[in-house]
Amino acid sequence: MGRCLFLHLAPGIANISATWLGLATLWNPSLPPELIFGVFTSAFVLIPVQLGYLYYLARKRGNRGWSLEGVVVYNRPVSWSRYLLWVPAILVPTAAIFAAFEPITHWLEEALVGVSVLAKYQATGVSDVAGIVLLASILLTGILVPITEELYFRGYLLPRMPSQFGRLKPVAHSLLFSVYHFGSPWFIPVRTLGLLPLIYTTIHTRSVRPGIVAHCLVNLANFSDAISRRIGEP
Repeated sequence: MGRCLFLHLAPGIANISATWLGLATLWNPSLPPELIFGVFTSAFVLIPVQLGYLYYLARKRGNRGWSLEGVVVYNRPVSWSRYLLWVPAILVPTAAIFAAFEPITHWLEEALVGVSVLAKYQATGVSDVAGIVLLASILLTGILVPITEELYFRGYLLPRMPSQFGRLKPVAHSLLFSVYHFGSPWFIPVRTLGLLPLIYTTIHTRSVRPGIVAHCLVNLANFSDAISRRIGEP
């Protein structure tokens, strides 16, 4: 149980610590704060910590090259036609859950925003590097981070949840994944429920692949407002 808790939360602790340290020491008002928590910490902390641990285990098993065989358990191939079934099966109920919980999430954000390390860091104007930062954030947090998280959390940790959780293993895993996002605690309730369609799909298909596609689409959708504002700038 202790190992399970540590492996779920340690990457998040490392990431939020690096975010806080980076914002406190490197950031200035002329730069977008996403340069730290969207680019630097993702590239140099979050992704290396999770993938590094998986490949450490793969090397211990004697795997060759980039193989994660035996480490990532849920890695069954999925036919292209099945993606048309399973990806919507994840996205539709997830969107409905997030929409239904929006008032609660908004209330929690207002109540808890003071505890966020990101609250006081705001850019004072349009930065010359903002466009580059946005593109880097889309690549990292929109694509590479979701792939890494699905391999680490759903491929490695989910099938190894302790037996003490019993039938609540998927819910416990979803809760721990939600807590792992220390920078946005107001999303814990809705993220815990909203992630369950992805988790149960992964268990049913024994594959992280549909979840990777769905997770990337969700994260990429979060950039729609930022992209619209950037396009609209003179």
